[in-house]
Amino acid sequence: MNKIFSILVLIFTYMTLQGQDPQQLISQCALDIGENTTYLKDFVIKLPSASDPSDAPVYKANFYFMKNQNYRFTMCNSDGSEGELVLALYDKQKMITTSYLKSSGKVYSSVDFACNKTGLYQLWYTFKDGQKGYGVGIVSLVK
Repeated sequence: MNKIFSILVLIFTYMTLQGQDPQQLISQCALDIGENTTYLKDFVIKLPSASDPSDAPVYKANFYFMKNQNYRFTMCNSDGSEGELVLALYDKQKMITTSYLKSSGKVYSSVDFACNKTGLYQLWYTFKDGQKGYGVGIVSLVK
């Protein structure tokens, strides 16, 4: 009986240290995408801290957007995340929008994008100042 209890305690401790369950985090974040939106895709991002903030690790994903459509990017951080999740949207090498305003240091939890050109875009997720972090980014269509 004592062994079973010890094993259960170890399993619970391991799960607690690993942070939030990805599905739970996705579900919570999906509640924040707003009304009149259609959920399209989620990205679970877990990145280590950077030794130099200018060389922060990046999670990159490609996404196909359609002209004359409005999209919303929603970012949520896990409870134990050290950093704030930041999105930068690129069309080839040109940054289109970002959720981080450097002049004020503010990180927005969502950003809207009115697509004026059909094509493949790149989503770059990182954590502010290269901090270690765990979060979710959700792409949705705004109706």
